[in-house]
Amino acid sequence: MFRKSLLAAVVLFSANTLGVAQSRQTPKLIVGIMVDQMRPDYLTRFNDQFGEDGFKRLLREGFQCRNTHYNYVPTVTGPGHSSVYTGTTPRYHGIIGNSWYDRRLHRDVYCTDDTTVQLVGTPKGMGVSARNQLSTTLGDEMKMVSNGRSNVLALSLKDRASALPAGHMADGAFWFDVSTGNFISSTYYMPELPAWVREFNAQKKPDFYRQQTWTPLRAAQAYQNSVADSNNYERIFKGKTAATFPYDLAKLAPLNPPAYETVYASPFGNTLLTDLTLAALAHTDLGRDDVPDLLALSYSSPDAVGHTFGPLSKEENDLYLRLDLEIARLLQALDKTVGKGNYTIFLTADHGATEVPNYLAEHHAPSGAQSHTTLNQKAAAYLNEQLGPDQWIEVERGNMYYLNRPLIARRKLELGRVQQLLADFLRDQEGVAQANTTTQLLENSYSTYLETKLQNGLYYKRFGDVRYELEPGWGWDMGVGAGHGSAYAYDSHVPLLWFGAGVTPGVSYQYHAITDIAPTAAMLVNSKLPSACTGQPIVEVLSTAAPKKRRK
Repeated sequence: MFRKSLLAAVVLFSANTLGVAQSRQTPKLIVGIMVDQMRPDYLTRFNDQFGEDGFKRLLREGFQCRNTHYNYVPTVTGPGHSSVYTGTTPRYHGIIGNSWYDRRLHRDVYCTDDTTVQLVGTPKGMGVSARNQLSTTLGDEMKMVSNGRSNVLALSLKDRASALPAGHMADGAFWFDVSTGNFISSTYYMPELPAWVREFNAQKKPDFYRQQTWTPLRAAQAYQNSVADSNNYERIFKGKTAATFPYDLAKLAPLNPPAYETVYASPFGNTLLTDLTLAALAHTDLGRDDVPDLLALSYSSPDAVGHTFGPLSKEENDLYLRLDLEIARLLQALDKTVGKGNYTIFLTADHGATEVPNYLAEHHAPSGAQSHTTLNQKAAAYLNEQLGPDQWIEVERGNMYYLNRPLIARRKLELGRVQQLLADFLRDQEGVAQANTTTQLLENSYSTYLETKLQNGLYYKRFGDVRYELEPGWGWDMGVGAGHGSAYAYDSHVPLLWFGAGVTPGVSYQYHAITDIAPTAAMLVNSKLPSACTGQPIVEVLSTAAPKKRRK
């Protein structure tokens, strides 16, 4: 009797689940929004200052995953964008940093470098593509399952924040050239810029924005959750004597290229990207038919502002009040062009940010500073002492030492032993929390917090020999502005909001990895998973009650 009851319950649950899946509307457009360096506490710290039609609308009508983390290191832009759209970690998609050292070429390689293609829309610079990304993306799979009918487009101010989400089969990827003020692309995607991008560039909007003055959007009392405008935690723009409002961009703009850098490092960079997005919605067929499309957006200016002023600054606060207006403007345009209930948004970040080291030190919080130069000199001297004078370290990049493997082979030394010597030395240095050899990470199975993240970030052909991590709160100088890149919560914890078709309002406090976004979106549009996907669909988003039919 018990078994029959259990079977009946399982059948009933399956039928209900199937009914929800069949009744859920498939979105005509997936809009992925990445906000560079956004921390989840901004949604609560600034909530009472937001309008009703931007972030508050996403929170009110959407589903919020409040405990979403990056499950690898380093937490930087290139790997972040790759991991969100491939649904896997650097161990499988291969983008282990914004750049890495190539042992074969004996030089650094930028994550979107592609010598086989050329830039489109500007005569200078290395070609750009997603060729270094070893996994397909959500957009690639949508293209394949639709026989190429899905339209996939990526827009950002940063090339890596456009090309990596766009993937290998996109219809277009465009990014901002700070030297010319134009949005450009690559022959990897197209031989020339489409007419709508050329028309947008002809409007010279960046010229207008770099003549603006950035002043606070609200009265001074509105910024109670930020430190005083005048403080010791912020970088000072060239052309100013203090890091305080107002910022007259025309006076700060450099005489020589990159002439438009001040637009990028201000809220007007966000406005510019929204302008381009609205042009794309108006002049392309995104979301116009029943074949799901993908629009990948990345707002890059918050990263520049965060690095300059820090997360507790009045400037950061004001930037997010202005970004809230851009989100509202974007939602309004999507409602008009694609239609309410016809699109689904996910909004997240490529990494978080630490507090400014000076601020932590002044408030007696754990913090400190190491020096790359000093640490490298000590490491080289130690290996010379142990192994004899020679150049045992080839380079140091991104908290990783690449050893001189040909030298080690000529001396008939065991690579693992030399790695271990260096790791043992690093562990004894002030501010170093941990050092792991690549051999250890490849051969051992870990369930611990840091080692697991290190293993997830390890793609052997691009990885160094020894990777070390600093203590929580430590950085590379006791300076100003925010940093990021560590495995700690301040860098790994990011917001994740879902909104629109197929999404019922709610909130989850369960842990989710950032790699769960792509498989969740794939389920919403009935797509294949990206080829190296290791994430899992977020059940709370997909298993909510079927949305009620709208009244006619």
